[in-house]
Amino acid sequence: VARLLDAVARGDVDAWVRCWHDDGIWVMPGVGEVRGVDALREKFATLRAEYELCVQELLFGWVDVAGDRATGRWYLRELQRSRRGPGQELLGCYDDVVVRDDGRWVFARRRFWVLYRGPRLLAGDVLRPPPPAAT
Repeated sequence: VARLLDAVARGDVDAWVRCWHDDGIWVMPGVGEVRGVDALREKFATLRAEYELCVQELLFGWVDVAGDRATGRWYLRELQRSRRGPGQELLGCYDDVVVRDDGRWVFARRRFWVLYRGPRLLAGDVLRPPPPAAT
């Protein structure tokens, strides 16, 4: 989850896609179901390109692991500033199914639930995000 949030903040499409299983499914209100790594890449790149700032803050969550599969729920806050408009704040949660694939945990399915969406004054400067951290 943290690696995915970091990729969102940096607008790093490749890092974001590496968090997904090849046939992963992303379900979002107003968008529907996005299935498969190519469709995921295209949708995320298109959505993220709309924002000069998009930072997700993980609030709390839980994970239940059973072998090579896990389920979880993560609540988050997202601050967004569009390239064309004002800022907004989003509160929501993700219901996740995560699988171990070749030793790595990746998302098999994520479903986002919007709990709140509204304006947020983000009138300051947006600066360049940091590069990927060394692993």
